[in-house]
Amino acid sequence: MHRLTGCLFLFSAAAAAQFTSIEVRFRGVGCASCIESMPGRLQRLRGVEQVSVDATAGIVRIQLNEINRVRIEQVRDTLEQDGTKTLSASVRVSGMIRKEDTGWLIRPGGLPSSYRVDLDQAPEAAREAIQEGLFEIRGQIEPLRSSEGLLRIRATEIRPIARPGVGR
Repeated sequence: MHRLTGCLFLFSAAAAAQFTSIEVRFRGVGCASCIESMPGRLQRLRGVEQVSVDATAGIVRIQLNEINRVRIEQVRDTLEQDGTKTLSASVRVSGMIRKEDTGWLIRPGGLPSSYRVDLDQAPEAAREAIQEGLFEIRGQIEPLRSSEGLLRIRATEIRPIARPGVGR
């Protein structure tokens, strides 16, 4: 019974841990057909639920399924296929946060990659309360490429995610 409960917790934590929305700022799209094809190209990524493009503002908004394995790098690469230049992204992501020598990292469930978490722009109370565990972060990624290998999310909001069965 305890094994089943542990498995259910791990499954529910993993299911709750991933990117849930991504908004990418872009520029350099030189053709109307490139803009028109953007939603279709992004919707081919498994886990993308809805895509809207505001060509005038240079923003693409992506809503993801509740359970998905979409990585920001996939979105960036898909957008840049036609020469579009991605500038930055606003993200909402949940996952396991852990402390390392170099700082905090978040690993969205089901994904092989982790992301650095920069807490400088987060509210002071959130910075003081952060610990290892399951959290949701809203923040900015800029630039969308990194010479150090890990993208950095500048967190503007952080909140713990309640664990099933904890605190009852």
